[in-house]
Amino acid sequence: MKKDKQVLYFYMISVTISFTLIALATMRYIVVNEPKGYLIIIFGFVLTFNYIIYLEKKAGISKKIIWIRNSVYMLLVGSLTYFLYF
Repeated sequence: MKKDKQVLYFYMISVTISFTLIALATMRYIVVNEPKGYLIIIFGFVLTFNYIIYLEKKAGISKKIIWIRNSVYMLLVGSLTYFLYF
């Protein structure tokens, strides 16, 4: 049982890192190029993020861990976006 939780946490961390990279790339695209279609990028990102949350709930990860991960993710993306692009 403990090994299964470790595998779930590993994948959860890897998904968080990948979403951070996607978010930073999206912010760079929006800030530097200022395209008209940036809403489509953000909408697709939100849909994908919601799907990952759904999969985490199906995998049995507690809401507390999901909220902690989301908080760390938002703080990380916000601070990295500020320091890298503004």
